[in-house]
Amino acid sequence: MRAHYENAPTRATDVIKSVSEKDIGTNYVYFLLEFTGLRIEVDEILSVDYATRDASATANEDYMPLNGTLRLYSQETRAVIAVEIIGDTFVEADEYFYLDVTNPIGGSFGEGIVMLTAMRTIVNDDGWI
Repeated sequence: MRAHYENAPTRATDVIKSVSEKDIGTNYVYFLLEFTGLRIEVDEILSVDYATRDASATANEDYMPLNGTLRLYSQETRAVIAVEIIGDTFVEADEYFYLDVTNPIGGSFGEGIVMLTAMRTIVNDDGWI
């Protein structure tokens, strides 16, 4: 069964691309992967690989790194990938990281496209630099 997150987006227009880091506790930022193409076979399982990648935010310091394979089963057209943000009390600049999506099986990203990348921003909430 797929995990459900309280504030996870269910439509592309609901996706929030920045999140406050908070001082402590769990905070999530979400990526919504949505398949809008046609399946060759109705019961076909679609899959993609995904992995977070550092930019100015650092894995295990600012967010928990994540990688894996996302599968969309026959009745699904979208799924959420949740990345946990690590709270701290350091005054720092806003930081960002990426989620790279590769290796589509059972579908494609479009002719000649081999990777999709999305960015999320972790907003500093500990004062001004």
